[in-house]
Formats: sequence, structure tokens, C-alpha cells
Amino acid sequence: MFRRLLSLVLSCTILCTMLCTVFCVLQPSSVQAKGRAAQAEPAEPATFLIRNQSHRDLVAIRISDGTTASFARLDLGPGGEDELENPGGTAEVRLDLGLVLNTWEGVQLNGLQSLTLCSSHENCLIVTGKDGKPVHRQGESKSLLPAKDADPVCSITGLKAGMTMQDACGLMQNYYTMEEDVYLATLGFANIAWSARLYANTEKGEDLENAVLENVELRQKLSPSNLKAVQEALDRLGYTAWQATFPGMELTFSDMTNYTLETRNEILHVCLNTFLRQGRGIGSIMFAPADLIDTLANEDLQSMNIQLFTLSLHRDSDTLILDISAYSTEDMAQ
Repeated sequence: MFRRLLSLVLSCTILCTMLCTVFCVLQPSSVQAKGRAAQAEPAEPATFLIRNQSHRDLVAIRISDGTTASFARLDLGPGGEDELENPGGTAEVRLDLGLVLNTWEGVQLNGLQSLTLCSSHENCLIVTGKDGKPVHRQGESKSLLPAKDADPVCSITGLKAGMTMQDACGLMQNYYTMEEDVYLATLGFANIAWSARLYANTEKGEDLENAVLENVELRQKLSPSNLKAVQEALDRLGYTAWQATFPGMELTFSDMTNYTLETRNEILHVCLNTFLRQGRGIGSIMFAPADLIDTLANEDLQSMNIQLFTLSLHRDSDTLILDISAYSTEDMAQ
């Protein structure tokens, strides 16, 4: 009996020893495999939130460390936010706010959680780092509109979509660069000085001077006088409303063949005034040459050479935007 018991104990001891040996051999391999799997998975890029709590539109951001620069078009209205990849380091942060250009030097990006445009103060950026504590930073501000006593600015009548950037910039006295194919300048239209953005088409690989001016975007304060001046200027140029969009409403005037031009304008006037009284949202009106309105109802835009004006009304920031773009058969074919 004692011998059988001793034999059983020895067998269990040997079995436990063998299991421990196998476990010890396998365990490092499992750890190594997990380590290799972790190395194989790429680390998620660091990001931060950018929030617009100001009363302006946040059009774009440029981050530069003096050697490299990154640029992002945002178009964030008041209350909007977006998530951006964090390049890290210490950098200059430049924000295009439509009518002003704000810059903050020496912003620490490592561990950055968020950048927030302050709702209570001008030129104020709230920087929230990895410790979660918000720090208010005062920046430098440059108006993108001229002073009241400034010399007359260049008129957009000298600019045509399709001209080279070299020719376009030759018409301007001063401009800022947000990105290599985005220029900020001051231009005139309808006897109003506008903050302008000139966009170049560099897709064909030309250097910037020979790149084609793709479109021009003008910004001003949304006011009854500015809105009236633009509509009257477009009317003098022979343009009339082609399409309009307001919250909950879409209008195509080229389809209103049973209405006179006066009736179409009356419809637009009623819808526009209704929208402006609400105080929120975005409305837009696209203007086309009056003599092409009937043609546009029956012909594809791609088969025509045409320059269009699009008027956008941002009620949240009270900003008026006039976009000028050219469409041609040749451009569409390419």
C-alpha cells in the first residue's frame, strides 16, 4: 500500500514538473508574439480638436515650425469644431477668420488636446494641453480689409478666371500667403472693398506664377447695403438669379418658364427676406448671364463656356461671400 502511494506521489511530481517546464518554454514565445503584433500595428497619429467659439467664420488654419508648414481648409461657423492631425513640436498657428488674419507664435503642440477660439475676447486662443488646463493666449491680428483712408484697391473687373497667377498678382499691391496656391488680398467690387482669396489650379504641375487662377472668393460683412450693392452690380453686368438655396427651400429659376423675370425676382426677394429675418443658417444664390437662363434649363453646364457668381449669406457670423468661378468645355474635358 505504501509503495503504491509513493509511486503515485512520484508520478504526480514528475507530471507537474513536465507541465511547468512546458509552460515556462511557451510563455516567453507568447510574450514575444504579442510584442511582435504590437510592433506590427502602426501607432495612431496624435490629433487635437479645434473649436470655433467666436462670432466669426473660421476659414482655414496654417501651422508652421519655420521649416515645414501644414494647411487645412475648415469652414467652421460659430460653434463648429473639427479634429486635426497634430504635427507636434512648437509652431506658429495662423487662423484665417474671413475678415481678419490672426497669428500666435510659439504654441506648444506636444500633448495638445484642443485649440479654441475664445467667445469673449478678440484675438484670443485657448490652448488646452495634456494636463487639461486651458491657457488663454493673445495673438496678433491683421485686418484683411483696408483702412478707411487707404488708397483704392484693385477691382475684380481686372481678374478673370483662367488668367495666370503671375498676371493676377501683378494687379495686387499686397497679399498674404496661407498656402502655396492660396493668396489673401483686398479687392474691390460693387464699390466695396472685400477680403479676397485667390485659388490657383496647380494640378497640371506648373509653377505658381504660370498656374491658372481657378476661382476668386470675396468676403465682407453681411448688411442690407452690401447685399443691395452686390445685386445691383451683378444686374449691371447682365447677370440674374439662376438657382437659390435656403434652409428648407430650393429654387431653380431657369425652370420657371411661365414666370416673367420680374416675378422671379419677386419670389427671390420674399424668400431672401424671410431667411434674413430668421437669423440662423446659410443661404446661397447662384447668378448666371441673363441671356443664358433659358439655355441653362435645357442644356448641360459642361457643354458651355460660362462664368458664374455665387452669393452665400452666413447668418451665424453675418458674413457675405461672393464666389467667382469659370466653367468651360475645355476645362471639363480635362
